[in-house]
Amino acid sequence: MRVAAMFLALGFGACASRAKQSVNLYESGDYAGAARTADAGLASHPGDQGLWQMRVRAALALGDADGVARAYASYLGHREGDDPELLKDLAIATLGQALSSPSVRLKIAAIEAVAAAEIQALADQVAERLGDDDDRVAAAAATAVLRGYPQAPQVASQMLRSEDPEARRIAVEGVGKKVGALAVLDLQRLAGSDPDPRVRRAAIRWLGVVKAKAAGEVLERQLRHPDEGVRAAAALALARIGQGDLAGLAKRALADKALAVRLAGIELLLAAKQTAELIRLADDPDPIVAAEAAFAARRQDLATKALDRAVGSEGWTIRAGAATMASRASGKTHALVIARKLLSDPEPRVRLAAARVLAHAGERGPAIEVFVAALTTGAGDAALGAATDLAGLGDQRGLEVLDAMVRDGKSTADQRAAAASAHRSARKVTPGLVAALADPNGVVRVEAATALVMLAKPAR
Repeated sequence: MRVAAMFLALGFGACASRAKQSVNLYESGDYAGAARTADAGLASHPGDQGLWQMRVRAALALGDADGVARAYASYLGHREGDDPELLKDLAIATLGQALSSPSVRLKIAAIEAVAAAEIQALADQVAERLGDDDDRVAAAAATAVLRGYPQAPQVASQMLRSEDPEARRIAVEGVGKKVGALAVLDLQRLAGSDPDPRVRRAAIRWLGVVKAKAAGEVLERQLRHPDEGVRAAAALALARIGQGDLAGLAKRALADKALAVRLAGIELLLAAKQTAELIRLADDPDPIVAAEAAFAARRQDLATKALDRAVGSEGWTIRAGAATMASRASGKTHALVIARKLLSDPEPRVRLAAARVLAHAGERGPAIEVFVAALTTGAGDAALGAATDLAGLGDQRGLEVLDAMVRDGKSTADQRAAAASAHRSARKVTPGLVAALADPNGVVRVEAATALVMLAKPAR
């Protein structure tokens, strides 16, 4: 893979005069020559920023992922930290290429990254996708530039009626977020009649967010929908709106077989101010339901009892849930007791959940031991999560594993993409992440670019 010379236009102004010959060779398409010239210059001027930038760009243009990683790692040796402007330039160029790709998946991912990072430089390219042949892409583009381009609202409205359910879902999410209450009629229609559960769930959620009181009847009907996600979303939306027979609706939700719906029923009880019923529910056979009810009733004593039951459950997901919920228990002491007990759990995912509680509480030593162990003994997802946790704690071992995972040629493209995305949670850039911009798979390149632009975005 060779990367187009569009990289050149996005920041070469910062290159020092020593890099001029390398720049000229790059502009002519001689990327190998540009790399050799940059290397020659660096031999006598190892701290020259412009030459390093050209060396990284040339390696990327050649599709030399290992060369990118080596060049960027060496560049860091002459700096106190990352070069955010270089990384942002390269990432934006990668996203720009994805927007012109024939791949629907790449175009949508790039559009979402542009919207999330608010990249004005690519807004026009996103707007060009309003006329895309694929409704999913058009929907993503319309919601991304909904407030900046006159034709975008019309396209978004059309996509709410698309024959493609994923296009409708994308349009619902964007319209709900950016238009909200002004789109209630469309949201009600989709919540009550769309044949795809994903679309219904999205429309129902946004009706709850905007507290659409007129949607009560539509939402109540969804409590009988065959999809448990739709039923749970409806219960939560009704709780947020807070009108009608909330106690009766809660009774219906709590009788549901699906845990998600029952948990939403607790929110209905809370909205109905049924404290006595919440306290009664704190003895529910399901310890997770019992704990949530106790927390809702502000009865920490009952929550502690429920969590103690959860710790002894046969189901590992319940034990992991107990670890996650432990930090909400009364006082730090009991949370630590639960987490320490679960550190020796036979299930690695439970141990990781417990370690995260300890790390958050400041007991880094035991937590790090669990994370390090998971790097070699855990399954792929567990190892990636542990590496992310370690990196977030500033442990070099986590960064090294993330760096290796994102450029592991033996792993699948989706696994490398997941490793690229994990850098966002770790809040760290590695040479491997930069090298992923030259990955042979477009999904990995876009995930890496997305991570880089989001890491460069100022925290709010």
